[in-house]
Amino acid sequence: MDTATLLATTIVLELKSVRAAARALSRPPASVAAAIRRAEAELAMPLVQKTGSSLMLTLEGGRLLPRLQELSSLAGDLFLADGRPVPGIAALAGKMLSFDALIRLLHVARIGSIRAAARELGLGQPQLTRQIAHVEAVLGYAVLERGRSGAVPTKAGERAVELIRRIERLWHDLTNAADERFRRTETVVRIGSVIPLGPDSQIADFLADLAAGWRRAHPRQPVFISSMIAEELLNSLRRGLFDIVLLDVETLPDDLDGRLLSASPLALVGRAEEMDGVRLDDPVSLTSLLFRHPVAIPSLRSGLRQKIDPVLEELLGRGSGRRLEIVEVDSIPVILKLVGRHGFLSILPSVSLAAMSGELKQVSLHPSHSLPLWIAWPKVRTGQGLQRQVMELLSLIRA
Repeated sequence: MDTATLLATTIVLELKSVRAAARALSRPPASVAAAIRRAEAELAMPLVQKTGSSLMLTLEGGRLLPRLQELSSLAGDLFLADGRPVPGIAALAGKMLSFDALIRLLHVARIGSIRAAARELGLGQPQLTRQIAHVEAVLGYAVLERGRSGAVPTKAGERAVELIRRIERLWHDLTNAADERFRRTETVVRIGSVIPLGPDSQIADFLADLAAGWRRAHPRQPVFISSMIAEELLNSLRRGLFDIVLLDVETLPDDLDGRLLSASPLALVGRAEEMDGVRLDDPVSLTSLLFRHPVAIPSLRSGLRQKIDPVLEELLGRGSGRRLEIVEVDSIPVILKLVGRHGFLSILPSVSLAAMSGELKQVSLHPSHSLPLWIAWPKVRTGQGLQRQVMELLSLIRA
Protein backbone atom coordinates (compact mmCIF):
# COMPACT_ATOMS: atom_id res chain seq x y z
CA MET A 1 0.00 0.00 0.00
CA ASP A 2 1.09 3.59 -0.55
CA THR A 3 -0.25 6.98 0.51
CA ALA A 4 -1.56 7.94 -2.96
CA THR A 5 -3.51 4.67 -3.35
CA LEU A 6 -4.89 5.03 0.16
CA LEU A 7 -6.07 8.60 -0.45
CA ALA A 8 -7.65 7.77 -3.84
CA THR A 9 -9.47 4.77 -2.37
CA THR A 10 -10.80 6.76 0.56
CA ILE A 11 -12.07 9.58 -1.68
CA VAL A 12 -13.82 7.07 -3.99
CA LEU A 13 -15.56 5.47 -1.00
CA GLU A 14 -16.59 8.88 0.34
CA LEU A 15 -17.90 10.19 -3.00
CA LYS A 16 -19.13 6.80 -4.29
CA SER A 17 -17.82 7.70 -7.72
CA VAL A 18 -14.54 7.10 -9.53
CA ARG A 19 -15.04 10.07 -11.83
CA ALA A 20 -15.90 12.46 -9.01
CA ALA A 21 -12.85 11.27 -7.06
CA ALA A 22 -10.68 11.69 -10.16
CA ARG A 23 -11.87 15.31 -10.51
CA ALA A 24 -11.22 16.00 -6.83
CA LEU A 25 -7.73 14.51 -7.07
CA SER A 26 -6.91 15.91 -10.56
CA ARG A 27 -6.04 12.41 -11.71
CA PRO A 28 -7.23 10.31 -14.67
CA PRO A 29 -10.24 8.10 -13.84
CA ALA A 30 -8.32 5.02 -14.99
CA SER A 31 -5.59 5.58 -12.40
CA VAL A 32 -8.19 6.07 -9.64
CA ALA A 33 -9.99 2.87 -10.68
CA ALA A 34 -6.64 1.05 -10.60
CA ALA A 35 -6.04 2.37 -7.06
CA ILE A 36 -9.35 0.88 -5.90
CA ARG A 37 -8.40 -2.50 -7.40
CA ARG A 38 -5.01 -2.42 -5.65
CA ALA A 39 -6.63 -1.61 -2.31
CA GLU A 40 -9.20 -4.39 -2.73
CA ALA A 41 -6.37 -6.84 -3.50
CA GLU A 42 -4.41 -5.71 -0.43
CA LEU A 43 -7.45 -6.06 1.82
CA ALA A 44 -8.69 -9.27 0.15
CA MET A 45 -12.25 -7.98 -0.23
CA PRO A 46 -14.40 -5.90 -2.59
CA LEU A 47 -14.98 -2.38 -1.26
CA VAL A 48 -17.41 -1.14 -3.91
CA GLN A 49 -19.82 -2.60 -6.42
CA LYS A 50 -21.20 -1.01 -9.55
CA THR A 51 -24.93 -0.29 -9.71
CA GLY A 52 -25.74 1.13 -13.11
CA SER A 53 -23.62 4.24 -13.60
CA SER A 54 -22.85 4.74 -9.90
CA LEU A 55 -20.98 2.92 -7.14
CA MET A 56 -22.30 1.50 -3.91
CA LEU A 57 -20.17 0.49 -0.93
CA THR A 58 -20.15 -3.16 -0.01
CA LEU A 59 -20.95 -3.94 3.60
CA GLU A 60 -17.22 -4.40 4.29
CA GLY A 61 -16.43 -1.21 2.37
CA GLY A 62 -18.80 0.72 4.63
CA ARG A 63 -17.35 -0.93 7.72
CA LEU A 64 -13.74 -0.16 6.77
CA LEU A 65 -14.29 3.41 5.54
CA PRO A 66 -13.73 5.01 8.98
CA ARG A 67 -10.41 3.17 9.34
CA LEU A 68 -9.31 4.14 5.85
CA GLN A 69 -10.27 7.75 6.62
CA GLU A 70 -8.16 7.60 9.78
CA LEU A 71 -5.23 6.18 7.82
CA SER A 72 -5.60 8.88 5.15
CA SER A 73 -5.68 11.57 7.81
CA LEU A 74 -2.51 10.21 9.43
CA ALA A 75 -0.77 9.99 6.04
CA GLY A 76 -1.80 13.57 5.26
CA ASP A 77 -0.49 14.77 8.63
CA LEU A 78 2.96 13.42 7.71
CA PHE A 79 3.30 16.27 5.22
CA LEU A 80 2.49 18.81 7.94
CA ALA A 81 4.87 17.62 10.64
CA ASP A 82 7.33 20.45 9.97
CA GLY A 83 4.62 23.08 10.38
CA ARG A 84 4.06 23.93 6.70
CA PRO A 85 0.63 25.03 5.38
CA VAL A 86 -1.85 22.25 4.61
CA PRO A 87 -1.39 21.09 0.99
CA GLY A 88 -4.46 20.64 -1.19
CA ILE A 89 -5.96 17.21 -1.71
CA ALA A 90 -4.73 17.11 -5.32
CA ALA A 91 -1.18 17.87 -4.14
CA LEU A 92 -1.35 15.06 -1.58
CA ALA A 93 -2.61 12.66 -4.25
CA GLY A 94 0.60 13.19 -6.22
CA LYS A 95 2.89 12.41 -3.28
CA MET A 96 3.33 8.65 -3.19
CA LEU A 97 5.12 6.98 -0.29
CA SER A 98 4.96 3.24 0.17
CA PHE A 99 4.06 1.97 3.62
CA ASP A 100 7.06 -0.38 3.40
CA ALA A 101 9.42 2.58 3.05
CA LEU A 102 7.75 4.41 5.92
CA ILE A 103 7.97 1.39 8.20
CA ARG A 104 11.66 0.93 7.31
CA LEU A 105 12.28 4.54 8.29
CA LEU A 106 10.47 3.84 11.56
CA HIS A 107 12.77 0.83 12.08
CA VAL A 108 15.82 3.07 11.69
CA ALA A 109 14.39 5.56 14.20
CA ARG A 110 13.77 2.78 16.72
CA ILE A 111 17.28 1.34 16.43
CA GLY A 112 19.09 4.65 15.95
CA SER A 113 21.39 3.37 13.22
CA ILE A 114 20.92 2.96 9.46
CA ARG A 115 23.64 0.31 9.32
CA ALA A 116 22.13 -1.79 12.13
CA ALA A 117 18.62 -1.40 10.72
CA ALA A 118 19.76 -2.46 7.26
CA ARG A 119 21.39 -5.55 8.76
CA GLU A 120 18.20 -6.51 10.62
CA LEU A 121 16.03 -5.87 7.57
CA GLY A 122 18.31 -7.84 5.26
CA LEU A 123 19.01 -4.81 3.07
CA GLY A 124 22.16 -3.13 1.89
CA GLN A 125 23.01 0.05 3.75
CA PRO A 126 23.16 2.16 0.54
CA GLN A 127 19.69 0.88 -0.50
CA LEU A 128 18.15 1.80 2.87
CA THR A 129 19.90 5.17 2.83
CA ARG A 130 18.41 5.92 -0.61
CA GLN A 131 14.93 4.92 0.59
CA ILE A 132 15.12 7.24 3.58
CA ALA A 133 16.38 10.08 1.38
CA HIS A 134 13.44 9.49 -1.00
CA VAL A 135 10.91 9.59 1.86
CA GLU A 136 12.42 12.84 3.16
CA ALA A 137 12.43 14.35 -0.35
CA VAL A 138 8.73 13.57 -0.85
CA LEU A 139 7.83 14.85 2.64
CA GLY A 140 9.88 17.98 2.08
CA TYR A 141 11.79 17.91 5.38
CA ALA A 142 14.47 15.92 7.19
CA VAL A 143 13.14 13.14 9.40
CA LEU A 144 16.50 11.87 10.67
CA GLU A 145 19.63 13.68 11.65
CA ARG A 146 22.71 11.60 10.82
CA GLY A 147 25.85 11.78 12.84
CA ARG A 148 28.70 9.68 14.18
CA SER A 149 26.52 8.46 17.00
CA GLY A 150 23.84 7.22 14.59
CA ALA A 151 20.54 8.53 13.22
CA VAL A 152 18.10 10.32 15.51
CA PRO A 153 14.80 12.02 14.64
CA THR A 154 14.73 15.76 14.08
CA LYS A 155 12.06 17.80 15.85
CA ALA A 156 9.73 17.39 12.88
CA GLY A 157 10.92 13.79 12.59
CA GLU A 158 9.70 13.00 16.11
CA ARG A 159 6.18 13.96 15.08
CA ALA A 160 6.55 12.01 11.83
CA VAL A 161 7.80 8.89 13.65
CA GLU A 162 4.78 8.93 15.95
CA LEU A 163 2.46 9.26 12.95
CA ILE A 164 4.20 6.40 11.15
CA ARG A 165 3.96 4.29 14.29
CA ARG A 166 0.18 4.82 14.35
CA ILE A 167 -0.05 4.10 10.60
CA GLU A 168 1.90 0.88 11.09
CA ARG A 169 -0.33 -0.27 13.94
CA LEU A 170 -3.59 0.45 12.10
CA TRP A 171 -2.38 -1.03 8.80
CA HIS A 172 -1.10 -4.10 10.62
CA ASP A 173 -4.58 -4.69 12.07
CA LEU A 174 -6.17 -4.36 8.62
CA THR A 175 -3.68 -6.58 6.78
CA ASN A 176 -3.71 -9.28 9.45
CA ALA A 177 -7.47 -9.51 8.95
CA ALA A 178 -6.90 -9.53 5.18
CA ASP A 179 -4.39 -12.37 5.47
CA GLU A 180 -6.93 -14.38 7.42
CA ARG A 181 -9.62 -13.63 4.84
CA PHE A 182 -7.25 -14.63 2.05
CA ARG A 183 -6.39 -17.94 3.72
CA ARG A 184 -10.05 -18.62 4.37
CA THR A 185 -10.97 -17.68 0.79
CA GLU A 186 -8.26 -19.96 -0.59
CA THR A 187 -9.65 -23.00 1.23
CA VAL A 188 -13.37 -22.37 0.64
CA VAL A 189 -15.06 -23.59 -2.54
CA ARG A 190 -17.04 -20.61 -3.80
CA ILE A 191 -20.12 -21.41 -5.89
CA GLY A 192 -22.33 -18.72 -7.37
CA SER A 193 -25.79 -19.34 -8.73
CA VAL A 194 -28.67 -17.56 -10.35
CA ILE A 195 -31.48 -17.08 -7.88
CA PRO A 196 -33.50 -20.33 -7.52
CA LEU A 197 -36.90 -20.10 -9.17
CA GLY A 198 -38.68 -21.55 -6.15
CA PRO A 199 -38.22 -24.27 -3.51
CA ASP A 200 -39.16 -26.95 -6.05
CA SER A 201 -36.83 -25.72 -8.80
CA GLN A 202 -33.96 -27.74 -10.20
CA ILE A 203 -31.54 -25.00 -9.14
CA ALA A 204 -32.58 -25.28 -5.49
CA ASP A 205 -32.38 -29.10 -5.66
CA PHE A 206 -28.96 -29.01 -7.27
CA LEU A 207 -27.47 -26.49 -4.81
CA ALA A 208 -28.77 -28.37 -1.77
CA ASP A 209 -27.56 -31.73 -3.09
CA LEU A 210 -24.20 -30.28 -4.11
CA ALA A 211 -23.63 -28.64 -0.70
CA ALA A 212 -24.51 -31.86 1.14
CA GLY A 213 -22.50 -34.04 -1.24
CA TRP A 214 -19.45 -31.78 -1.07
CA ARG A 215 -19.57 -31.83 2.73
CA ARG A 216 -19.48 -35.63 2.72
CA ALA A 217 -16.73 -35.88 0.11
CA HIS A 218 -14.58 -32.98 1.41
CA PRO A 219 -15.32 -32.50 5.13
CA ARG A 220 -12.31 -30.22 5.68
CA GLN A 221 -13.03 -27.92 2.74
CA PRO A 222 -16.16 -25.80 3.36
CA VAL A 223 -18.39 -24.64 0.53
CA PHE A 224 -19.87 -21.14 0.16
CA ILE A 225 -22.94 -20.59 -2.04
CA SER A 226 -24.34 -17.21 -3.05
CA SER A 227 -27.21 -16.35 -5.40
CA MET A 228 -27.58 -13.27 -7.59
CA ILE A 229 -28.79 -12.09 -11.00
CA ALA A 230 -26.95 -13.47 -14.07
CA GLU A 231 -25.18 -10.21 -14.96
CA GLU A 232 -23.86 -9.74 -11.41
CA LEU A 233 -22.86 -13.39 -11.34
CA LEU A 234 -20.79 -13.07 -14.52
CA ASN A 235 -19.03 -9.95 -13.19
CA SER A 236 -18.24 -11.68 -9.88
CA LEU A 237 -16.94 -14.80 -11.65
CA ARG A 238 -14.60 -12.74 -13.82
CA ARG A 239 -13.30 -10.91 -10.74
CA GLY A 240 -12.41 -14.25 -9.17
CA LEU A 241 -15.03 -14.10 -6.42
CA PHE A 242 -16.46 -17.50 -7.47
CA ASP A 243 -14.85 -20.74 -8.62
CA ILE A 244 -17.92 -22.10 -10.41
CA VAL A 245 -21.33 -20.64 -11.24
CA LEU A 246 -24.78 -21.81 -12.32
CA LEU A 247 -26.05 -19.61 -15.15
CA ASP A 248 -29.41 -19.43 -16.92
CA VAL A 249 -28.14 -17.84 -20.14
CA GLU A 250 -28.89 -18.95 -23.70
CA THR A 251 -25.21 -19.53 -24.57
CA LEU A 252 -22.04 -19.20 -22.53
CA PRO A 253 -19.81 -16.15 -23.16
CA ASP A 254 -16.62 -16.86 -25.10
CA ASP A 255 -14.40 -16.57 -22.03
CA LEU A 256 -16.27 -19.32 -20.12
CA ASP A 257 -16.29 -23.07 -20.34
CA GLY A 258 -18.98 -25.34 -18.92
CA ARG A 259 -21.69 -27.95 -19.34
CA LEU A 260 -25.43 -27.72 -19.96
CA LEU A 261 -27.25 -29.23 -16.97
CA SER A 262 -30.92 -28.87 -17.90
CA ALA A 263 -33.54 -26.86 -19.78
CA SER A 264 -36.78 -25.80 -18.05
CA PRO A 265 -39.89 -25.22 -20.22
CA LEU A 266 -41.55 -21.82 -19.93
CA ALA A 267 -45.24 -21.09 -19.39
CA LEU A 268 -47.58 -18.11 -19.52
CA VAL A 269 -49.21 -17.76 -16.10
CA GLY A 270 -52.17 -15.75 -14.87
CA ARG A 271 -55.34 -15.99 -12.80
CA ALA A 272 -57.39 -19.07 -13.67
CA GLU A 273 -60.49 -17.10 -14.66
CA GLU A 274 -58.46 -14.98 -17.08
CA MET A 275 -56.57 -17.93 -18.58
CA ASP A 276 -59.58 -20.16 -19.29
CA GLY A 277 -59.83 -20.83 -22.99
CA VAL A 278 -56.44 -19.28 -23.80
CA ARG A 279 -54.54 -21.28 -26.41
CA LEU A 280 -51.24 -20.69 -28.14
CA ASP A 281 -52.87 -21.40 -31.50
CA ASP A 282 -55.36 -18.55 -30.95
CA PRO A 283 -53.19 -15.43 -31.42
CA VAL A 284 -56.13 -13.02 -31.28
CA SER A 285 -57.28 -14.01 -27.78
CA LEU A 286 -53.68 -14.34 -26.63
CA THR A 287 -52.75 -10.87 -27.84
CA SER A 288 -55.89 -9.40 -26.32
CA LEU A 289 -55.08 -11.02 -22.96
CA LEU A 290 -51.51 -9.69 -22.89
CA PHE A 291 -52.57 -6.16 -23.77
CA ARG A 292 -55.35 -6.11 -21.15
CA HIS A 293 -53.09 -6.96 -18.20
CA PRO A 294 -49.76 -5.65 -16.87
CA VAL A 295 -46.93 -8.15 -17.28
CA ALA A 296 -44.45 -8.81 -14.45
CA ILE A 297 -41.10 -10.15 -15.64
CA PRO A 298 -37.46 -10.03 -14.45
CA SER A 299 -35.08 -7.24 -15.50
CA LEU A 300 -32.75 -7.34 -18.48
CA ARG A 301 -29.88 -8.28 -16.14
CA SER A 302 -31.35 -11.77 -15.74
CA GLY A 303 -30.93 -14.76 -18.02
CA LEU A 304 -34.66 -15.47 -17.78
CA ARG A 305 -35.53 -12.08 -19.29
CA GLN A 306 -33.23 -12.81 -22.23
CA LYS A 307 -35.50 -15.78 -22.99
CA ILE A 308 -38.79 -13.96 -22.32
CA ASP A 309 -38.28 -11.11 -24.80
CA PRO A 310 -38.04 -13.44 -27.87
CA VAL A 311 -41.17 -15.26 -26.63
CA LEU A 312 -43.13 -11.99 -26.51
CA GLU A 313 -41.91 -11.06 -29.99
CA GLU A 314 -43.05 -14.43 -31.32
CA LEU A 315 -46.45 -14.21 -29.63
CA LEU A 316 -47.16 -10.56 -30.45
CA GLY A 317 -45.00 -9.77 -33.43
CA ARG A 318 -41.79 -7.78 -33.62
CA GLY A 319 -42.03 -4.47 -31.80
CA SER A 320 -45.44 -5.21 -30.30
CA GLY A 321 -43.90 -5.88 -26.89
CA ARG A 322 -43.17 -2.16 -26.55
CA ARG A 323 -46.89 -1.55 -26.13
CA LEU A 324 -47.15 -3.91 -23.17
CA GLU A 325 -47.32 -2.52 -19.65
CA ILE A 326 -44.25 -4.21 -18.20
CA VAL A 327 -43.20 -4.17 -14.55
CA GLU A 328 -39.66 -5.49 -13.90
CA VAL A 329 -39.22 -7.50 -10.71
CA ASP A 330 -36.16 -9.66 -9.98
CA SER A 331 -37.98 -11.98 -7.58
CA ILE A 332 -40.13 -14.95 -8.59
CA PRO A 333 -42.12 -14.97 -5.30
CA VAL A 334 -42.99 -11.29 -5.77
CA ILE A 335 -43.98 -11.89 -9.39
CA LEU A 336 -46.30 -14.70 -8.31
CA LYS A 337 -47.88 -12.40 -5.71
CA LEU A 338 -48.48 -9.80 -8.44
CA VAL A 339 -50.11 -12.46 -10.61
CA GLY A 340 -52.27 -13.95 -7.86
CA ARG A 341 -53.28 -10.82 -5.95
CA HIS A 342 -53.21 -8.07 -8.55
CA GLY A 343 -54.11 -9.71 -11.85
CA PHE A 344 -50.72 -9.47 -13.57
CA LEU A 345 -49.52 -11.96 -16.18
CA SER A 346 -46.02 -13.41 -16.37
CA ILE A 347 -43.83 -15.87 -18.25
CA LEU A 348 -41.95 -18.20 -15.92
CA PRO A 349 -40.32 -21.64 -15.89
CA SER A 350 -42.92 -24.34 -15.24
CA VAL A 351 -40.81 -25.72 -12.38
CA SER A 352 -41.29 -22.49 -10.43
CA LEU A 353 -45.07 -22.93 -10.67
CA ALA A 354 -45.27 -26.48 -9.30
CA ALA A 355 -46.64 -25.41 -5.92
CA MET A 356 -48.82 -22.54 -7.13
CA SER A 357 -52.34 -22.19 -5.78
CA GLY A 358 -55.43 -23.32 -7.66
CA GLU A 359 -56.35 -19.72 -8.42
CA LEU A 360 -53.49 -19.56 -10.94
CA LYS A 361 -53.25 -21.33 -14.26
CA GLN A 362 -50.39 -21.81 -16.71
CA VAL A 363 -50.29 -22.35 -20.45
CA SER A 364 -47.14 -24.19 -21.52
CA LEU A 365 -45.13 -22.60 -24.32
CA HIS A 366 -43.41 -24.41 -27.15
CA PRO A 367 -40.48 -26.63 -25.97
CA SER A 368 -38.09 -24.44 -27.98
CA HIS A 369 -38.75 -21.75 -25.37
CA SER A 370 -36.90 -23.42 -22.51
CA LEU A 371 -34.59 -21.83 -19.96
CA PRO A 372 -31.09 -23.41 -20.03
CA LEU A 373 -29.08 -24.01 -16.87
CA TRP A 374 -25.30 -24.18 -17.24
CA ILE A 375 -22.50 -24.94 -14.85
CA ALA A 376 -19.63 -22.70 -15.93
CA TRP A 377 -16.14 -21.46 -15.06
CA PRO A 378 -13.47 -19.27 -16.72
CA LYS A 379 -11.52 -21.04 -19.45
CA VAL A 380 -8.23 -19.98 -17.89
CA ARG A 381 -9.06 -22.16 -14.87
CA THR A 382 -10.14 -25.27 -16.81
CA GLY A 383 -6.98 -27.14 -15.82
CA GLN A 384 -7.72 -26.96 -12.11
CA GLY A 385 -9.08 -30.00 -10.32
CA LEU A 386 -12.03 -28.25 -8.66
CA GLN A 387 -14.20 -28.24 -11.78
CA ARG A 388 -13.52 -31.94 -12.32
CA GLN A 389 -14.44 -32.74 -8.70
CA VAL A 390 -17.69 -30.79 -8.94
CA MET A 391 -18.63 -32.44 -12.23
CA GLU A 392 -17.91 -35.90 -10.77
CA LEU A 393 -20.08 -35.09 -7.76
CA LEU A 394 -22.78 -33.74 -10.06
CA SER A 395 -22.82 -36.98 -12.07
CA LEU A 396 -23.37 -38.95 -8.85
CA ILE A 397 -26.19 -36.64 -7.78
CA ARG A 398 -27.95 -36.92 -11.14
CA ALA A 399 -27.46 -40.68 -11.41
